[in-house]
Amino acid sequence: FFFNDTATTEIYTEQIVGSVRCVQETDIIQPTSTPVNENLVELLLMVSTMRRASAGKINVIIPYYGYSRQDRKVAPRVPISAADVARLLETMGVDRVVAVDLHCGQIQGFFGPRVPVDNLEANIVGLTYVLDHKNEIDLQNLTIVSPDAGGVTSCLLYTSDAADDLLCVDLGGRRIIKKK
Repeated sequence: FFFNDTATTEIYTEQIVGSVRCVQETDIIQPTSTPVNENLVELLLMVSTMRRASAGKINVIIPYYGYSRQDRKVAPRVPISAADVARLLETMGVDRVVAVDLHCGQIQGFFGPRVPVDNLEANIVGLTYVLDHKNEIDLQNLTIVSPDAGGVTSCLLYTSDAADDLLCVDLGGRRIIKKK
């Protein structure tokens, strides 16, 4: 779908084969992981291409939402980049966003009311695995660590569903979950 012009490093899209005018919904799957800027521009160009081809609803599935850790102001005169990415997607004409494990739930609020956002939480898969294999996993040595305050909620899910076996310790904004 995309190729790079090595002379200018610009990203070009190829023509869509066939018509998308009769298609009610179009799903575009594109992570915005490394290289973040290149993948983000590719996503925006794909949405633009589909919009110009008169596609119906455009849903984007983003397994990794680039700039999601920049979800608040940390100093004066700095952008809230996660909100800016949301505005870019909205401006290009996205109708729905499906993301996996957004860094913080507030990112859903960066999109206007016209663009619903579904945040799929992958930690449920991990929790289900741990609970289903409790007899096989050495819970004495199981440690779940939240790298930052945004992941604390995920850690708490483990302790609430497996409260008899796990303990959550607060270390000044970080959480460590360890066998009791």
